[in-house]
Amino acid sequence: MAKEKDIRKKAIEILTKENWICWYPAKAKFKQNDVFGIIDLLAVRKKSLKKVQLTTLSNISTRRKKITCFLKENKIQMTVEVWGWCQRQKKFKKEKIKG
Repeated sequence: MAKEKDIRKKAIEILTKENWICWYPAKAKFKQNDVFGIIDLLAVRKKSLKKVQLTTLSNISTRRKKITCFLKENKIQMTVEVWGWCQRQKKFKKEKIKG
């Protein structure tokens, strides 16, 4: 099973190769370090901004529900990408969730 930092490192490698500049919150002990609890990684390129939730393939549906609920409850219109790491195929399954 891949660790969170390993998944993040792979995602940053992919985004950096595509000329995205990446940022993620510093790890905090005993505290949540996602932006709004639904975004692990921000990436910017020119006038574009990606908001990415990183997870494993098996947790995609859980993350989808969490993000959808947050966007709906707070009446927020934005797109969050969920990147699920597939250990077997060594690649991400990507999905966009729009609020």
